[in-house]
Amino acid sequence: MIEVVMEHLNNALKIYSNGNHYDTMLEAKNLYFSMTGQIFEEDEDYESRMSAFNDWYLLQYVSEDGCPIWNYVSENSVEEKVSKALKTIKHSIYEYQGRNLRRQHVLKDIVHNRKIVLSKRAIIPSLIKNDLFIGRVIETEGEYFTLSGLCLLPGDVKNVLKKEGKKVRSLNDVKKEMEFLLKVESLKTKWVRYGHLDAKSIFVFD
Repeated sequence: MIEVVMEHLNNALKIYSNGNHYDTMLEAKNLYFSMTGQIFEEDEDYESRMSAFNDWYLLQYVSEDGCPIWNYVSENSVEEKVSKALKTIKHSIYEYQGRNLRRQHVLKDIVHNRKIVLSKRAIIPSLIKNDLFIGRVIETEGEYFTLSGLCLLPGDVKNVLKKEGKKVRSLNDVKKEMEFLLKVESLKTKWVRYGHLDAKSIFVFD
């Protein structure tokens, strides 16, 4: 089932990045990188940041024409199971907690305070226990998978992010959540650009 979902996501991205939608995608791209920090092809995390932008544009960006993924769902023959799975996608900060006894990868969602056991079929990049990252998790037919756009974060700001994540969780506001996560990504970009500075001096919230 996850293969079908990913196929739809890839098809939707192709459609909404070309033709009449190209200018909208370009506007979204300019907005995204103005919020999260500029990107350069020589950056080590160039591909992961582009994947993160693609996920955001497709799933969360709303123009005057609506949100790309939901326009795609309404205009194409998409199974109810796929549409249902798309609604489960959760954008958050995750802590990788290693593998359980069944050799499944385990994540802790520190914004929504929940533990997630990924499917045995889930493929994730090389992560070390306690690694932090911003990403998206999808559930389909009781199995959890990550999408490809992962943004790794410095581990020594975990307590700060947990504290801020708890504040955001208490607001129960999807828009505030997204603003917080984009802010964290922008701070990560700043930290990479100013690598000589301590992460804790950069990850400061009002």
